[in-house]
Amino acid sequence: MNSVIRLFFIVLITTLCAGCRGRANEQPSDLAQTSESPQATGNQSQSVISERAAAAFAGLDPIRFQQGEGWRVFRIDAGSSKAAYIVDEELFADATRKYGLDVGKTKVVGETQDLVGLMQIDLDQRSIGGNRFVVYLPTLQTDQVLRDGWIRENALESDRFPLAIFVAERLRAVPDTYSEGEEVSFQLEGALELRGTTLSTVWDVSANQSGSTIRGSMQTRLRMTDLGFDPPHFANTLTVQDEFAVRIEFVANEE
Repeated sequence: MNSVIRLFFIVLITTLCAGCRGRANEQPSDLAQTSESPQATGNQSQSVISERAAAAFAGLDPIRFQQGEGWRVFRIDAGSSKAAYIVDEELFADATRKYGLDVGKTKVVGETQDLVGLMQIDLDQRSIGGNRFVVYLPTLQTDQVLRDGWIRENALESDRFPLAIFVAERLRAVPDTYSEGEEVSFQLEGALELRGTTLSTVWDVSANQSGSTIRGSMQTRLRMTDLGFDPPHFANTLTVQDEFAVRIEFVANEE
């Protein structure tokens, strides 16, 4: 594999999303024992999750939920959801001459439907309880098989660190009022575990709730240098932006 492609793969340091460790005043939910297992739920939409991902998800610790009235639990429908990373690159003349790549700016997108998530929400109090969003990194795919393989083996080391986990610790910028069906914007702040490192992250969320379903998206931005990598840069060949986006588009149904 050529050196340009290898360096380009560093770009991927993704995310993605979820693991709740619980607090002292919380009690484990009975749902938590099988909360991330597609086989246990019997939900046909979960069949899109690969067997390897399902096995990895089955090893997660139970989620601990808040006790009391008002709390509702929503599960992500993997069949209608996806996790992705998006990075900007620019190719120059030598990229065409040496590698047959088109000159110009482009966005590279890698995505997967191997994700699970549960979120406990009090919609009246606009509070978040136990939650976890998890992405299985080895199945992230771009338009280049060689790139994806290098990412698994080198950049993300996803054979060693297969899961990206995000747990929201608090809500920010929540609107004062909300009506069912209305799209609202707010932020989730919490810990992102990725490649053996835990980062404090803030996600911009846009979502709406109608009946027993929540639809929306959440996105954060990371820097390769913050994760210990320098963005690729070759004179007259290739540059990649240090900052990149991690995005989850989701549909979640009430348990």
